[in-house]
Amino acid sequence: MQDLLRAAAAGDPAACLLLAKRLMRGRGCTRDYEQAVRWFDAAARAGSADALYRLGKCYLKGLGCTRDPAGGVSCLERAARAGHAAAALRLGSCFAEGIGAPRCRELAAYWFRIAAARGEPRAAECLLRLRS
Repeated sequence: MQDLLRAAAAGDPAACLLLAKRLMRGRGCTRDYEQAVRWFDAAARAGSADALYRLGKCYLKGLGCTRDPAGGVSCLERAARAGHAAAALRLGSCFAEGIGAPRCRELAAYWFRIAAARGEPRAAECLLRLRS
């Protein structure tokens, strides 16, 4: 754990992401959502789409940070535009449900189709539910 912390502190984005995941789950350390958000943010600033996705989920839920649905949608959109399939799926859900952004079936469908094209298995079901 100390080696991971040193690598993250040195700015290694993969180490920042791994440390944040461990802090979220309490694996090998005490669970600390606030520290996890800080490390997700560091990894996101270094270009990690996965970190942006996870940071967006934290903002949506207010986990380790102040709840900020619009900020969560912003993170998800940046991650989705960077190619993250799960971020595209979650972003579609945000538009479908009006969470952090106005409800918009067209944008929800757009992001569900993007997620499906990137191999997200749940996207087709979400798209079908949206149409019904």
